[in-house]
Amino acid sequence: MHPTANPATRAAIVAALLAVAAPSVASAQGGGGRQGPPADTARKVLVVAGTRAGPSAFQLTDYPEVRPLVPGQLDWKHYHTSAEIEEWMAKWAADYPDLTELYEVGKSFAGRPIMQMTVTNKKTGKHTDKPAAFFEGGRHSGEITATESAFYLLWYLLENYGKDTSVTRLLDESAIYIKPLNNPDGSDMYRLTAQTNRSTVRPHDTDRDGLLDEDPGEDLDGDGYVRDMRKFVGAGKGSFVVDSMDPKGRLMRRVGNNQGDWDVMNEGVDNDGDGRINEDGVGGLDLHRNYPENWRPEPGLDATGRGYTQFGAGAFPLSEPETRAVFMWVITHPNISVANTMDTSVPMHLRGPSTCEETECVFPSDLALLQHFDSAGLSFTDYPWAGDVYRTYATRGGVSRVTGDSLRPQPLFGHSPDFGYFYYGAVWYGDELWNGGRQKDYDGDGRIDQWEVMRYCDEDFGGRCFQPWTKYQHPELGEVEIGGFNPKFWSQNGPPEKLEEWAANEAMFNLYMAKSLPKVEITNVAAARVTAAARDSATHELTVTVRNTGRMPTALEQAKRVKIVRPDQFEVEAAEGSRTRIAGQGPEFWLKGFETRTVTVRVRAGSAASDRAFTLRLLSTRGGVDSAQVTLP
Repeated sequence: MHPTANPATRAAIVAALLAVAAPSVASAQGGGGRQGPPADTARKVLVVAGTRAGPSAFQLTDYPEVRPLVPGQLDWKHYHTSAEIEEWMAKWAADYPDLTELYEVGKSFAGRPIMQMTVTNKKTGKHTDKPAAFFEGGRHSGEITATESAFYLLWYLLENYGKDTSVTRLLDESAIYIKPLNNPDGSDMYRLTAQTNRSTVRPHDTDRDGLLDEDPGEDLDGDGYVRDMRKFVGAGKGSFVVDSMDPKGRLMRRVGNNQGDWDVMNEGVDNDGDGRINEDGVGGLDLHRNYPENWRPEPGLDATGRGYTQFGAGAFPLSEPETRAVFMWVITHPNISVANTMDTSVPMHLRGPSTCEETECVFPSDLALLQHFDSAGLSFTDYPWAGDVYRTYATRGGVSRVTGDSLRPQPLFGHSPDFGYFYYGAVWYGDELWNGGRQKDYDGDGRIDQWEVMRYCDEDFGGRCFQPWTKYQHPELGEVEIGGFNPKFWSQNGPPEKLEEWAANEAMFNLYMAKSLPKVEITNVAAARVTAAARDSATHELTVTVRNTGRMPTALEQAKRVKIVRPDQFEVEAAEGSRTRIAGQGPEFWLKGFETRTVTVRVRAGSAASDRAFTLRLLSTRGGVDSAQVTLP
């Protein structure tokens, strides 16, 4: 637990997010027994950037799930706003100047700074001379458990440096780049208003009707959430029935068009009169489909109508500033060997490939390493799945619960794990945290149905994760009922009581990967004169023993293929400080995980005694830098 942070700082950051709309009286009491915003002469709203046909300002909602237990004190029992996260990062930068560097890596669509922190012991060398890992959360607006895990790892490293020997060694030898919040615009909209979306808040014509964001969800009953609505339409006229597995009649089960007696939809109205509700809410571009590897255009933009397309892909690869910030950081920091850009909520350790069978398109040695991390991840998190997007993710359910057909591999395009492996040559996960309450398989049939989610909710949380159906007079549909699972703090993210468990378990997997980084060392140097008969331009021969103390190789086979890393090599630094590369006089090589090998290096020394003492440096793009002092005989 850290000391109280400066409340004025937090207030200033929050104030920057707020705007004042036309005067009206805010309700003093929110729905569902929650204390709402205090009465005021002006309604406080969050203004969402961008020109759109629908509303751009949404009333703030005071969710208890995003309030700290004690204002100004750090806890893991609530979801942190971007204001809190940025304040704590600033505080840690001040408290740990020898371990941290805080900086802006880009601007969001709305012009907000995207903040990132480097964590390493500065006294042991520059972060660019060390092997590195990159961890990120908060790409998808509503997937805030991922943000909490990245934020937790940042805190854990700082809290345990000097106390935990493995953490201390990690930060002495490596650099960890952590960005808790890739998408501050959408994340704050999610935390502070009833609105939800998947990704950026850039206006988007999701329903292809020529209008932008014209049909967002509405909190009709004023409880702070856009939940579900159900309407009884008569036998054979609907798509849902009341699930008989729930004795209280709360659950709805989809049975197919014209096979049920209820219709179920999101809470809201048909703003654009197209017969659909909430089909074009705020934004719609998916930052996790915007990467350059295997990018495909959005539906409707394929001129033939026969090619693959990808919803949410954006206008072009890296069209979104949030994705460009990731791309530019990693491409200019090729010392990164592992990354995890996290989402919610399958849950799954999720990696590439996203468009092909892994046995056909991933090098065998790389695949073996990926499968090792899959297994290691499950040991920390106990997720039900770990593996690739194309097959494991796509077929994880076995059969379609709607049609009964066997699920088949399906591609995703512009996906970060594919970029991370095929383009960047790294171990790159896009893990999915939280499970939507799918916690207990009560009937032991190998899957968790919604009635089992409801039972878990009832037994462990007193049923409060589900809002009972309540009648409401809808302006278009007549009498409906509004209710359902909490969309923010149950379906998409867990209740605060479960937050630390999920954030910490995932953070420990990321910590394990960071501890597996390659790390090169020179363990011995023996120097001998070259005999006159064998002499070319060299005067001496060095027999150098080098080793990689990390599990990962200094280059994946894919990294070699795409030339993202140079071969490991030596450099001589003379006593007077001049440097000359001696490529060609020592073999090019890469070190496998835990490998030790002997390398012969030939050097030429001058006749002066001062020419015989120098520093031999071992340079590895991803394994870091090491050096040894050498005096020639």
